[in-house]
Amino acid sequence: MPSNLIYMQAHCHSRNSVNRLSGEGVFHRVLWPVERQVMKALMMSPGQLAKLAKKKHVNFIAVTDHNTVPDLSEDSLIPGEEWGQTKGHANFINIRKPIDPESGYFRNSPPDNPKDFFTAVDEARKQGAFVSINHPFKRDSWLWGEESYRLANSIEIWNGAWSEENFLALQQWQSLLVRGIKIFCMAGNDFHVNHIFDISSQVLAFRNVQDRESLIANLMKGNYSITKNTDSPVVFLDGDLNYTIEKYSVDTKLRIISATSSSTISNPDKEGNVTSNNGEKFIRLELWDKDGPLSFTNPIFL
Repeated sequence: MPSNLIYMQAHCHSRNSVNRLSGEGVFHRVLWPVERQVMKALMMSPGQLAKLAKKKHVNFIAVTDHNTVPDLSEDSLIPGEEWGQTKGHANFINIRKPIDPESGYFRNSPPDNPKDFFTAVDEARKQGAFVSINHPFKRDSWLWGEESYRLANSIEIWNGAWSEENFLALQQWQSLLVRGIKIFCMAGNDFHVNHIFDISSQVLAFRNVQDRESLIANLMKGNYSITKNTDSPVVFLDGDLNYTIEKYSVDTKLRIISATSSSTISNPDKEGNVTSNNGEKFIRLELWDKDGPLSFTNPIFL
C-alpha cells in the first residue's frame, strides 16, 4: 500500500444507531422489539469499529449514527450523525452534539427539538460540520428540494455496491455541477454489520494527510477522491489538470467529464494531463473497468 494514501470510511454505524429516535432494526410489525435488540447485539461498538478499520487498512472512520452522536475516544474515529427521518438522510461529519431530526420514528418518541433540514444544517455548520446528502435515490430518498443541495458540501453518489440508485445519484451530481452548484462527491459503505457490509469499500482516498486535523481540512476543501475499496485503483486530479492513478492496473478507461462534453481514454497512462475548453465550469475524472466504476475525482472548478 503506498504510504501517502490515507483512507476514510465516511458512512458507518455503531450499535448506538439503535435509539429512541431511529427505526434501526424495525423489519416486521410484530417482531420489531426483538429485532431491534438483535440488531443492536450484532452491531459493533465504536471501539470495535476502530479495531476492524485498522485490520482492513482504513485509517479514519466517520461514525454517523442515526440522530445521535456517541462519545468517541479513539483518534481514528470522527464523530458525526446521520440526520433525518421521513424526508431523507444527511451526514453531519465532525460534530460533537446531536441535532434532532424533523420527527421521531415512533409516534410516542418525538424529538425534543425537531428541526427541518435548513435549520439543522445551519446548526451543524456552526459546529464545523462537513455536510453530505446521503443516497438521494434509495428507498429513504431525499425530499428537501434542490435548494438543499446548495447548503451541502457533497452528495453521496456511491452507497454500497454499484446500483441503479447510485447511477441516478451520479446523474444528479452532474446536473447540479452543470447548473453551477459547487458540490463534491461522496462515497460510503453505510456499514452496519461485519461480514454483510465491508468497512473498506466505498471509501475516500487522500494523499499527503498527516493526522486527523489535516484530514478534516482536506475533506472540507474536497481534496480527496472516492474509490471502490482500499485495494482498488484510485485517480487524483490536481489544479493544473494533471492526473495520477495510484494502484495502477491495466484494462481501465478514464472518462474526462465537463459541463458540455465527455471523452474516454482506454488504458490510460499512470500519469498525464487533461485539457479543458474555454469557458468550461469544471473538469472531473472517472475511472472504470468492465465491471463498473473504480474511482471518481472531485471537480476542479475552472
